[in-house]
Parts: sequence; structure tokens; C-alpha cells
Amino acid sequence: MKLPSLQQITEASLRSLGRFPFVLTVATAGTIAAIMTVEAEANGEMTSAFRVLFAALTGVPFLIGLKLLAEKRSWSTAVDVSVQICALLLLAAYAWSLPAYIPAAPAVHVIRLLLIVAGMHLFVAAAPWTGRGTINGFWHYNKILFLRLLTAALFAHVLYAGLAIALAAVENLFELEVPGERYAQLWMLLAGMFMTWFFLAGMPSDLDVLDKEEDYPKGLKVFSQYVLFPLVLIYLVILVAYSGKIIIAWNWPYGWVSRLILGYSAVGLFSLLLLHPIRERAENKWIIFASRLFFISLLPLLVMYFLAVLQRLSDYGLTESRYIGIVIGVWLTVITLYFLFSRGKNIKSIPITLCLLAFAISVGPWGAFAVSENSQVTRLKGMLEKNSMFEGEKIRKAAAEVSPDDIREISAVLQYLHEIHGFAAIGDWFEESLRHIPSQETQPIGQSEWKAPSDVAKMMGLEYVAGRMAAPGGRVTYRASLDDIMIIAGYDAALPQHSFDLENTERSVSLDDVSFHLNPSLDTLTFIHEPEAEVADTLVLPLRPVT
Repeated sequence: MKLPSLQQITEASLRSLGRFPFVLTVATAGTIAAIMTVEAEANGEMTSAFRVLFAALTGVPFLIGLKLLAEKRSWSTAVDVSVQICALLLLAAYAWSLPAYIPAAPAVHVIRLLLIVAGMHLFVAAAPWTGRGTINGFWHYNKILFLRLLTAALFAHVLYAGLAIALAAVENLFELEVPGERYAQLWMLLAGMFMTWFFLAGMPSDLDVLDKEEDYPKGLKVFSQYVLFPLVLIYLVILVAYSGKIIIAWNWPYGWVSRLILGYSAVGLFSLLLLHPIRERAENKWIIFASRLFFISLLPLLVMYFLAVLQRLSDYGLTESRYIGIVIGVWLTVITLYFLFSRGKNIKSIPITLCLLAFAISVGPWGAFAVSENSQVTRLKGMLEKNSMFEGEKIRKAAAEVSPDDIREISAVLQYLHEIHGFAAIGDWFEESLRHIPSQETQPIGQSEWKAPSDVAKMMGLEYVAGRMAAPGGRVTYRASLDDIMIIAGYDAALPQHSFDLENTERSVSLDDVSFHLNPSLDTLTFIHEPEAEVADTLVLPLRPVT
């Protein structure tokens, strides 16, 4: 294989710059913003560069997709430039809509970013090929994207490893101090500029030619046939065995199984997409049979998937993850029926529909965030009304004792709202503002703009309970305030134990043959001293509050 010369590399880089100037401009701005955020966080300073970084993460794939769409549709230069300028204005508006300091804001902005970025990458995969036919070109185009992305990531990681070792060598050999954030900034530079530029340099210049491409890399067939398909079979065996267990024991499916079904679906679909161009060849007729068998196997698994998701939904209400899980389940059902009963079986439907779904559920009153927040606020209001703590759209303290289960659920909703959305939706319920008022002149770095869930619970007249047992047999974690000091004067030792696994409640202590266990009701801690050849001694500590 002939390696490219320095002149060829320079010419390819300049061609990429001339072809994708807006993309590389946004990538440069995003890389600078990323480097600035690392520097600011290391120095304990606030920075609004997160806004530029978020816009760049969204804008790079968006602008790539628009440019390739313009080339495929033969848009004029004026139309091409005008569309990309409009895209830049949209990105600027998105950046302006974000909070000034993202780390102190609710996580809704990060989750929405992930959805939009996923949608933008799917947009790149599908945008130039939305017309009729061209399935062969669509497949070969995405093959190039996939292989180019893997190559760019491999080169960037190798380059980073070499340069990071060089930095460490300079630091140790010449006794120079290299701050730790320089390594992170080096990676930001390589990921933001080198990977993007290298990826763009491999983009095909004539997309129409790809529709006549017939070459199929043998490596992809080996990877699909001998790596992905065995994984699909392993997932299927596990899921069939679990289904048998459910039928025999007549137990409701546990929530974790939904992740395995999604994994099985994703790996199976990816395998079939990779093998799509060679499915009609005489030696590969098994691919068509395996494809149909895969979609048939999905039907009963999707029933189990919805049973598991709906169980969590009935217990704890909607959250973003459950909303997205339901949407993906519905999408999988539609795609399965489409590939089983339609004549077309167009593989372009997979990225196109997923792209539209990602954009649709990331915004609006129908989206994952608005629906989930409303669900949890309604659930919180119902629990407060149940305990006579809500009247006239205002909070009032409970006249009677609130059950521990209700306190845990109220605390869990407050924690969810604080972490994901903030308390704006329930702010009018209180006479006092729920926004955090710092005791210093400036708000501490990283501190939320909203009051802590424990403070809001106290305003309700309740004692906040951190954490919640997810399911029978789960792990229960206790947290104490970091400001508290544990004084053990007069005692031999303190035992730091902050979590209990309810499937294995017995714990031994490396101190004079002592063991302890917590009962499943979480109300009694028992210590047992069993010295050799002596009578055991037991100490029972009730954990219920003293009334």
C-alpha cells in the first residue's frame, strides 16, 4: 500500500476546507470552547463556553448533512450557502437558549443535547438519500461513513496515546510541571479538529456514483457473520431462557430485561444492515431466512419488553428514560411488522424514522421532557393530596403522620425534579422561592440554581429520605451530610457502612468475630459476637425513629 505524501495530505486538507468551510469553522469554535471549559473547571471558574460547545456538537453533523444534501440535489452555490447560514443562525439561537453555566443547571439540557446529536447523526446518514430508489448508494455511502469514522477514531486514539506519553516524558525527564488538564485539552484538540478534518477528507465527492458500486468488503461479512450474529444468538438464548422462567414461575418481567431486548434488537438490526447488499447472492440465501426469523423472534420479546416497561411506569410514573423506552418499543414494533409484511423492506426507513423520532421527542409539550415532568408533578400532587398536604394549589404541612413509603416516594420525586428539571413547575405551590439563594456574594461553582431536595422537603414539613429501594432484592444506600462530623471518643472503632445489599444482608466485621445484618424491613440492625468456644452475644438496634 502506497502511503500518501505530505503534499497529498496538504492538498486533501485544503480540499476539505474548501468543501466544508462552515463545518470546520464550527468544529474550530467548539474545540476552542471545549478547551476553555476544561481550563475554567480546573481553575474553579464559571464559563459560558458550554453554550458554544453544545451548539458545535449539534452543528458539526447538521452542517455535514446539509452540505451532502446540497451536493446530492445539485443545489446552486447561493442556495447551499444560504441554507448553511440559516443553520448557523439556528445554532446561535440554540446556544442562546441554554443556561449560562450548564453544570449548575438541571440535566434536561444535557439529555436534550444527546437526543438532538443522535438525531443529527442519523440526519447525516439519511439526508442525501431521501428520494426513491438509490438503496445501493445509500448502503455504500453509510459504509464509507462507518469505516471512515472508525479509522478517524483509531488514528486519533493512537495519536493521543503517543502525544500523552510524550507529555509525560517531558514532565518526568525535564522536571517540568504539566497540569493534568493539559491531557484533557489535548484530547479535545484531537477529537474536535483532527478527527473531524480526517473524517471529512474521506467523504466521497460524487454520491451518484455510489449507486453503481458493487464492491463489498470481506471484513464486514466476517465481522457480521462471526462476531455480531453469535452475539445475537447468545442474547436470544438468554431471553428465551428468561421467558421460560417467567412462564414457569408466573412472575412479572423484571425491568432490566428490557435493556437486553434492546441490545438484541440493536445488534440484530445492525447485522442485517451490514449484510443487506449480499443477501440475494446464491451463497448467502441464509441471510433472508435469518432476517425473517429475527423479526419473528422479536414479536414475543416485544410483548415482554412492554410488560417490563409498563410495570415500572405503573410503579413510579413517567421519566425521560421510560418515555424514550416506550417510544423505542413502539418504533421496534412498527419496524418489525414492516419488515415482516411489506414488500419493499426499504432499509432507509430505519435511520429516517429514528431521526424524525429523535427530533420529535426532544421538544414540545408532547416531548419526553414536558410529558415526564408533568407526570412526576402530577404524581407528587396526588401523594400530597392523599396526605392532606395540598389545598388551594398551595402546600400545607401534614396534620397527621405521613407513612415512610409516601415520604420515600415524595423524596424521590423531589430528587428527580431537582436533578432533571428544577422546581419551576412546583414553585407556585410555596410561599417562599425554591431558587437557591447563596450565602456568599457569588454562587459557589457547580452549585445548583435550585434549593436542595432536602430543603424543599423540610418546607413541606417532611424529613427527606435520600435514595429509594429500586426493587425487592435491590441495594439500599444511606447518605449523610458531608458537613457532619463523626466523633468516636470513648469507642474502639467506627464502621463505615453506607449500603446494604438485601440479597446478602449478612456482613462480617474484621474485629473480634463480629457480624451484623439488616432485616428486610430496614428497621432493625443486629450485631452478633460469636467468639470461639464461647456463648454468642447479640445486640439489637432498632432503626425506627423515636416518637
